[in-house]
This record gives sequence, structure tokens and C-alpha cells, in this order.
Amino acid sequence: MNSDLAKQFQVEAVKTLEYERQLWQSRYSPCGKYLVACAFDATIQRWNVEAEEPKPLKSMNGHNGWLQCFGFQTSRKHVITADSWGKLLCRPYEEDDPKEVWSVEEAHDGWIRCLAISPNGELVATGGNDAFVRIWNSADGKLVKEFKHDQRIFSVCFHPTKNVLFAGDLHGVVHQRNLDDEKIERTFDAKVLYQHHRIQECGGARHLQTDAEGKTLICAGMKTPSGGFGTGTPTVLLFDCETGKQTEELTLGPNNAGFIYDAVFHPAGFIMSAGGAFPGSGQLSFWKPGEKAAFLSDKKIANGRSISLHPDGKRLAVTISNSRNANGRPLQDGKYIGGKGVIHLLKFKAAEEKA
Repeated sequence: MNSDLAKQFQVEAVKTLEYERQLWQSRYSPCGKYLVACAFDATIQRWNVEAEEPKPLKSMNGHNGWLQCFGFQTSRKHVITADSWGKLLCRPYEEDDPKEVWSVEEAHDGWIRCLAISPNGELVATGGNDAFVRIWNSADGKLVKEFKHDQRIFSVCFHPTKNVLFAGDLHGVVHQRNLDDEKIERTFDAKVLYQHHRIQECGGARHLQTDAEGKTLICAGMKTPSGGFGTGTPTVLLFDCETGKQTEELTLGPNNAGFIYDAVFHPAGFIMSAGGAFPGSGQLSFWKPGEKAAFLSDKKIANGRSISLHPDGKRLAVTISNSRNANGRPLQDGKYIGGKGVIHLLKFKAAEEKA
């Protein structure tokens, strides 16, 4: 364990935001002024986080089903969102009552599982249950190109310095594709994140992310997945982007703790991840590549769905799903009680405060 990082990057709670339905992902805007989240009730929720007390803003509507992914187009200050019915929608995120800029009603045949914006902001990549990866023009929503895969696509990620896209599927196959000649440059083997369990196919490459230089690829999910109840070991794999070889595997919990759903590099050289499956499972983890264990494991922040680092590098937003039995099946007083979303706003403690 890295004792210096453990001292320097302890976290403490600042605020907790709650929403009446489940949230899947929250992200700070590139300017750092807003926090945006996508919800299972087909809405986008927003808060102005400039002041000490976050201010709720008007919900964005216009989608049909669950929202699990979105991204920011920085130069035009747009947010591009995707839903489980296959709709893609672009709107400004700063306005009080944002109007549609463009939309694609059937961008995919069904569930759009993942979305990424290119480093220059000009392209949007999406992937979904129809096994297609599609590239869109971020300015007008026009289709630029598409690629068919063998399995459902769970994750996409642009290389930070090259015209290259990574895409991961249900079977743990990750392709690195050159978007200039449209050829697959290499394939990363993350099949340890997949299993055919009895009658179900489980797991998959649930999240992809590179470091700032594009040298290392994170592939996150669940090792030895089984059944439909998130049973498996939360796992992060690291790959060398130049060779395609796996360099590390880190398990972040017991074999019933679910997925790692989100992971991101911190500029100080460590990785932050959030994961879980059911309430009480999973944890917030910080770990440095090359070390065998996380230097921070916070099991109080369980059932994580996403983690976002504020542009100032001093704050985090960790989104969790707070739902009984994952989908609210038990009745209370004859009523169906659905899940709700919780966002933990955290900050890093200054080293001198702990001296």
C-alpha cells in the first residue's frame, strides 16, 4: 500500500444529493460549474455546484426509457444523451430551459449502453445491444460511420491523442480501431470478465478508459460473473495500448460484490473506481498501478454506478443506486417502492489538515 498517497488522498463527505428515481451516471461539466446526471425515469437532472449549497435546475425531458450514458461537447456547451429505446439527443446544458439542438430517434435498435465524445469534440461514439458501434457528427447528429461487432457493445472510449476508438463487448473482447482506415489495429483479451452461466450470458467489458497519454487502457467489470444477480468479483484489468498485452489485474472486493462500473485516472497517477450490485455491495477504491491492493477502500460508499473528478482535481461525485433488492420489488403498505439515486459529493482532505 502506498502510504504517501493514502495520507494525501483521504476523502471526506461534503454534501449528499438525492433524486426520487435511480440515477446511473453523474458527471461534472468541463467548466466545473454544473453536475449532470442521467436517470432511469428518462430524465436528465442538473445542479449548479458553484456555491457551497448545490442548486437544483430544471430537469431535461425528451427521452423514452432508461438513461445510462451521456457526454459533454465542450466548445458548444452541449450534453449528448442516449436511452434504452435507442434515442440520441443533443441539448445545451447551461440554459434554464434547454431546447433540442438535434436528435436521432432510432440511433440504435434498442438499448444504447455507452457513449463517448472525441477529444476534439467533433465526434460522438455510441454502442448498444444491437452490436453496432456508430460514429456521429456532434454538431448535427449525422451518421459518419458504423461498425458491426459480434456481441452487444457495453463500452466505448476514444484515444486521447490518436484517431482511434476502443470498443468492448459482452464477451470481453475489446477492439482498438483506427478511424482513418477503419481497420482493427489490435484486440485486447478481457474474456475473464465474461461467463456463460447456465442459460445466461453474464458480465462483459463494462467500462473503458485510458490515461491522459493513451499509454494504458482500463477495462473494468466482474471476474467470474454468474447468474442475473450481480454475483462475481469486481475486477479492473490494465492493458498496454501499444502492445495489447495485459499488464495487471486487480480484484476490488469479494466474489459477491458485483461489477466495477466506472474507473478513472487521477492526475497524481492512481486509479479511482466505483462498483457494486445490490445495496451494501461494492466500494469506492483508490489504487496505484503496480501495487497489489487499494490504498483506500470505502465500503460505506457501496453500490456505486459512476465516479467523476471535478476539473479542479479537489472534488469527487460518486453516484450510487439506493434500491431495495435492486428494483424495488417488495411492497410497503401495498405500494411499489422504487429505487432512488444518491450522489455523494466528496473532497480530498489537505495533507496539512491531517498533520
